[in-house]
Amino acid sequence: MKPPYKITRATIILLLFIGITINSYTQDKSDVLHMLNGETKSGKVVGISDDVVKFKYTGEDLEYEIKRPEIEKIVFASGRTEIITEAQSVAATPAASAADRKNKIAVLPFDYVTNDPSNMADAMKTQIQAYCAGSFSKQAAILTVQDPMTTNSLLAKNNITSENIKVTPPKDLAVMLGVEYVVYGSFNVMNEGATTSGSTVTTYKNKEEKNNDNSKRDTKSKGTAFTSGSSNTYIDYETHVDMTIYDDQGKNIYSDSRRPFFGDPEGYKGSIDNHVKHSPFGSKHK
Repeated sequence: MKPPYKITRATIILLLFIGITINSYTQDKSDVLHMLNGETKSGKVVGISDDVVKFKYTGEDLEYEIKRPEIEKIVFASGRTEIITEAQSVAATPAASAADRKNKIAVLPFDYVTNDPSNMADAMKTQIQAYCAGSFSKQAAILTVQDPMTTNSLLAKNNITSENIKVTPPKDLAVMLGVEYVVYGSFNVMNEGATTSGSTVTTYKNKEEKNNDNSKRDTKSKGTAFTSGSSNTYIDYETHVDMTIYDDQGKNIYSDSRRPFFGDPEGYKGSIDNHVKHSPFGSKHK
């Protein structure tokens, strides 16, 4: 008969060390959010509702609310995976044949990138989109330009949002929209601070004094000084318009960046017209 196993002090210390290591490893593991745009976020999921996922980043106490349509799935620290939003496949059912798409072009809503909260970014996205579509209609007679309302309606119908449009292949978007070419664009408006300029003007109201003999008057260089000033404050903007065009095979056929002559938040029109002129469909294409 074997003698009973003797637990030594060294064995107890080893077991404690193993337990601490396992516990530490478990605590270090994080929940991981896999976003539809390809990003990942590590931290702790603290709640899930019909609209948002409440989330804390690793090492932070601040709680964030992330919209569910932006999240593809959550991989929890336990190893369990929960699908939040099914990835969309827009090319599964072609909207039109290659012949039907020939020489048709769609302009997507523009990105409006700014650090100035006073600019109405959401409104500008579709405003610039509409102007760009109009510019192609005027300058590229070979093309049939899809109405922006039709483009946006098809995007919404296929659950393509500003958050996931960049992870959808351009050729799939072209097929889904029923066009041969797709136009991507962005207008970047960076507020770089304010400049104040002004001037000050001083005038004198001279006094006339009589001579002692009352025979004449002399104008003396005496009087009261009046000072007035004016100043103007201008906001300095750094702006540029980027445009890229893909065909329905996924080929990049045009990509360039142009700066307006003046850094004006409304100065995108001239840059877009120049883009269209220098595109493969414009009068200045080489």
